[in-house]
This record gives sequence, C-alpha cells and structure tokens, in this order.
Amino acid sequence: MTTLSPVNWKDLDLLAEKLAQPGEGPGGAVESEWRMIEQALDTLLCCQDWEKTILLREMFSFLIIGDTTGGLPIVQRLNGAAIQAAEQIGEVALSARFLHDEGHNLHRQGYHERAIEAFERSEELYRQMGEQFHALESFYMPALCHRALGRRKVAKQILSRVLQQTDENDPWRSNPLHVMAWLEQDEGKLIEAERLLREVLDIYEKHPDVFGGRGAGTLADLGEILGLQGRSQEALEAFRQSLAIIAKSSGLVNRNETRTKLKIAELLARSGEYDYALRLLDEADNAIRGYGHYYDLMWRIELVRAFIYWHQHRFEGAFRKLRRVLGYRRRLGLSNAALAEQLVDRLRMGIGLPR
Repeated sequence: MTTLSPVNWKDLDLLAEKLAQPGEGPGGAVESEWRMIEQALDTLLCCQDWEKTILLREMFSFLIIGDTTGGLPIVQRLNGAAIQAAEQIGEVALSARFLHDEGHNLHRQGYHERAIEAFERSEELYRQMGEQFHALESFYMPALCHRALGRRKVAKQILSRVLQQTDENDPWRSNPLHVMAWLEQDEGKLIEAERLLREVLDIYEKHPDVFGGRGAGTLADLGEILGLQGRSQEALEAFRQSLAIIAKSSGLVNRNETRTKLKIAELLARSGEYDYALRLLDEADNAIRGYGHYYDLMWRIELVRAFIYWHQHRFEGAFRKLRRVLGYRRRLGLSNAALAEQLVDRLRMGIGLPR
C-alpha cells in the first residue's frame, strides 16, 4: 500500500514564488519539486479534500493560464482535478473559470474538439449565473477551434454574433477581429486581413494598460501577411518588433517565440534562404519541445522543414518530415486528408502553408 506524504504548504508556497519569477519557468525547477506538486495533489484527491485541491490549483494558477506552461502534464492534471473539485462542492463560478482555462490549454496544444467541449460547458455555466460577458468569451473561443479544424463557415458565424454583441468602443473587440483576419487570409483576402490586423494593433496602442505584450502575436501575423504580399522588408520589420516585445515580456513566452520564428522561417523558405530558415526552425523547436504536448506547433515546424527539404532535393528527408507531420496530426485527431486539401488550396492562392 502506497503511503501518502503530508502536504507541505510552506514549501509549495516557496516553489510557487520561485516559478512565478520573470524568466524562471519550468527549467528552474528540479524533478523533485515537480514531484512535490504531484504528491500534494495525490494526497488531496485521496482524502477528497476538494477545498484544498482548489487552493493548490490557485497557488499555481499562473502555470495553468501561462501561454506555454499550460501544456505541462502536471499542470494539466492539476486543473482537471480542480474542475472535479469545484463540481463536487458546487462552486459553479470556479467550475466555469477552470473549464475556460482548460479549453484554452487544449486549443493551444491542438486538441480542438476537446477544447470546444470545455468552452461550451464553461459558457453554459456562465449563462446560468447571468455572467453574460464571461459567457460571451467562452462562446467566442470555439471560433478559433473551428477555424483550426477547417470549419471556416462556422467560425465566421460565431465571430459575427460576437461582434454584434460587442460595443464598437470595447477594446475586447480586438480578439474576434484578430481571428476574423485569419479567416480572411484563409480565403486569400490578404488586403482585408492586413486591414483587420492593423485595426487590432491600433486598439492595443490605445489601451496599453489592458493588453501589455499582446501585440507580439499580432505583429507576427502582420509580418506573415506582408510577406505573402511580397513586402519582405516590411514583413521583417514586423517580425523584429514581435520578437522585441517577446524579449521584454516577463514570464514564459516560448510559444509566442516559436510561433514568430516559424513564420519568419516560412518567409525565408519562400525566398530560398533555406539554411537560415532551418536554423530558425531549430530554435523554434527547441523553445517549445520541453513544454508538454504542443503537437499543433510541432507539426507545422516539420511541415516547413519538409517544404525546404523538397526544394533542396533532399527528398528522403522531406518524406521523413511529412511522415512526422502526419503522425503528430493523428495524435491530435486531425484529418490528414483535410491537410492535403488545405496544402493544395493555400499554395494555389499564395497564402502560405496550412495552419
């Protein structure tokens, strides 16, 4: 019979304080420290101490909502346990919030169908409480998931409804506008996509206290759009600004860094700068690989590598990378037939590799 260790709240508090330091991240914790969280969670669940399970979750909430750390297995398990705990004690508001965070983390990793389920459950709970804005947030998020699954019509319908329910002066509109820009790009409407992204950046500039470093991702998307229009120097400047924001940001920004470098590498690959592009892909890969199952980014990195190898006539390497792409997508439950269709359509329209 396994003996459960007592929960050492003092040491857990010190660990949380350590990991919350800017730039610290999972690399600053040794295996025994991660094991401390896991053992505490095991003890609390065994005792069915639901209140303290929630307390443990809130102590490390910055990891759960972190753009990268939410993919770590222990972090995912902790949030899942907190959802169960909140349901057990009837804390509807906590259940709704934890489910919303669960949806975010699943979407970031590429588990879009499961993310949709989490967001829909969160939305339902928020509506039961009369929390209309939070319900709208949870209603909006599946648009990103449907878009990733190729259901662009459904995504647009959701975004249209969200924009109808949002005041034009509300800075939160930047979120649906940003995703609408992705959908315009998907349809080959690069000028409209650029217009929307610049509108989003204007909102960020007017409300820096609200958005902080959020512009990094938008600038990376703008750089991609400019590059696809043949405006390479403008694109590189947008990418430079994106990386500069990331470098100045506190906390864990590896996913943003990976995403920006992936887009730069694709631009370089299209212009024939293959060696430089491959170096950036290696950097992007290294930045994300240790943070859990971020297969959604990893398959895209491998796809650009396959594209480069093909153009270098390294056909064996290209096919090897393509097999890895298909393998990652199978783990995520994504259709590889849909990938082939997207690849043909996007290359034909000149809007980049599949997303």
